[in-house]
Amino acid sequence: MNLKELGANLGLEEDEFRELVELFLETGRANFEQLQAALETGDAGSASRNAHTLCGAAGNLGIMTIYEVAKRIELDALDNHLDGVSTDIQTLSELFDEVAQGLRP
Repeated sequence: MNLKELGANLGLEEDEFRELVELFLETGRANFEQLQAALETGDAGSASRNAHTLCGAAGNLGIMTIYEVAKRIELDALDNHLDGVSTDIQTLSELFDEVAQGLRP
């Protein structure tokens, strides 16, 4: 992940963008945990809302890998198709780890 390039796309310096990504990781992980809990209980509405939040935040930052997976989960949850999202949940977790790794110097 090229922080300098992604930040420049938003008109931000790398350090400013880095701060936004750190905040995204903090809040995004909380949304991710709520998403997992909603999926475990079969709450499609909550799953959809949390996936939508992740999708929007990632998209605003240009983190399209997370955006795409979260969007897929959101759409599946809207259709109440929660069975097949376990692979996407695992992928989403791995993508959060990759983004966190990208912040390390």
